[in-house]
Amino acid sequence: MAASSKRSCSSILVGVFFASLLSTSIQAGELAVTGGANATITSGGADQASGKAVGVSNELAFSASGELDNGWTWNYTTELDGTSTATDDVALTIGTGYGTVGFFSHEGGLRTNVIGVGALGAGQDYKSPMTFEVGYNVDGYGNVQYHTPAGMLPFGAQVKVGYVPNLANTSVLSAKEFVANTNQNVGRNLTQYQVSVIPVEGLSLKGDVATTGGATGTSGAGGREQGVSANIQALYSMGPISIGYMEGGYQPAVGSGEITYYENKSYGISFAVNDSVVVSYNYDESAKNARTAVADAGTGKGTKTVKTAEQDTYQIAYTMGGMTVGYSMAEVSNSDYRTGHNETLNILSLAMSF
Repeated sequence: MAASSKRSCSSILVGVFFASLLSTSIQAGELAVTGGANATITSGGADQASGKAVGVSNELAFSASGELDNGWTWNYTTELDGTSTATDDVALTIGTGYGTVGFFSHEGGLRTNVIGVGALGAGQDYKSPMTFEVGYNVDGYGNVQYHTPAGMLPFGAQVKVGYVPNLANTSVLSAKEFVANTNQNVGRNLTQYQVSVIPVEGLSLKGDVATTGGATGTSGAGGREQGVSANIQALYSMGPISIGYMEGGYQPAVGSGEITYYENKSYGISFAVNDSVVVSYNYDESAKNARTAVADAGTGKGTKTVKTAEQDTYQIAYTMGGMTVGYSMAEVSNSDYRTGHNETLNILSLAMSF
């Protein structure tokens, strides 16, 4: 047989192999696209610097899933959202008979500071004129997780553990990419635990604890302090009414200097007027406790100041099919933990889901 004929046969065989492989991959997994578009008219800000703006954003989620020969399942998700087309919120999870193992980038949040009550979203988590300091969350970094199997523990309990190996890994990285650890003075890694339970029908309890680790530098007063945050929440739903409550605390890691921690509290209630209309109210409170540093050889406890920011959020949402029209009004006192600094935010929104 001529060499050209052999190469031709080889090409045909290679083509058949990859065609067969591609066919198998398509049959093994499913691809889905979901998402929505959101247009808003926003006004507000500080009294002396209020403004207005029109914005349009999209949230597109591409997901693929399948099942392995041994019965394990897998799911891959990536999203395009915000004002750019950059890929973010990437997750690959593998479901086994022993639980779920996941690899996440800007996904897989385990923090439980959001009470889950709101016609459009929960209070300051929906939108706020200021940034509330509510604690660590693994979804801000590249992280790996393990979740216990659903239904394995009594009362619907589930335990989730997330680990961030590098606190400098704050952007979405592709496979094989690397980032140097530049946060040694406030910690190299982060570990977060979440526990949820449903003790009675309609009531769910959830809590989390997160700690940084691997910090280098001088410890003690005025020196290095590891970071820690903890939250606990309760959500009760009965008919058209949902009520939520949360308390938490957060001490950011510091390399040296001022020691600061935050004490947080939130509660809210929502009421479904009918199948189309929902109204809600949320209250968020965050107290910033700051103590000036004292040298290792010094005496005393330094000077402590407390500044409390408070936000009231009122919302109404009207849903018709895949369209939701909403209005949210937020009022913040002592915004940005500045005494006497007040801000407001009004958002009229039109959201389409598909």
